[in-house]
Amino acid sequence: MNDGQGRGGALWWAELPRRIPPRVPGVRMVSWGSLPEQVASARHWCRNGTRLSYDRAYPLIAILTELHTNALRHSASGQPCGRVRMEMAESQGSFRIAVTDDGARAGAPHSVPEVGDGFGLRLVERLATDWGWSGTPGHPLTVWAVVDPRAPLGSDEAGPAPVPNRAPAPGGRAPEVPAQRSAG
Repeated sequence: MNDGQGRGGALWWAELPRRIPPRVPGVRMVSWGSLPEQVASARHWCRNGTRLSYDRAYPLIAILTELHTNALRHSASGQPCGRVRMEMAESQGSFRIAVTDDGARAGAPHSVPEVGDGFGLRLVERLATDWGWSGTPGHPLTVWAVVDPRAPLGSDEAGPAPVPNRAPAPGGRAPEVPAQRSAG
């Protein structure tokens, strides 16, 4: 049984977050634990990484909060010793955030992120210029979103945004940061 002790007797969650050396220059990477309290620290990590004013960084912070919380609620990441990995990159003024979970909980049905009756992914849909997921249901999934902090926020009067096909891009990788959202 896991008693929460890590290397050298320290509590395992005290070792998190842990920065991960980026594979690609300009990409910030970090690993968080399974504690819901770490979502607040992830918001600070995100804001500090953007170097934007709070009002401009808010859509990205809100999306990161939703994706991190979903990983903790709906995957093995929220169980003891679970992890949530995040990546953030900036390209041409837009930011791409990606949150990777630990896969399905033991005995839980395999699901994929989709806009449903809940509020969370509707928020992501409204604030992101694009979003999607990659991975195999039941295994770790990466949910990504692209945010242009210069774009005006969507209006409820405009009606729901069209939902593009959310299937992963060829090779299981999310597309690069687009300069703008494609129509339709």
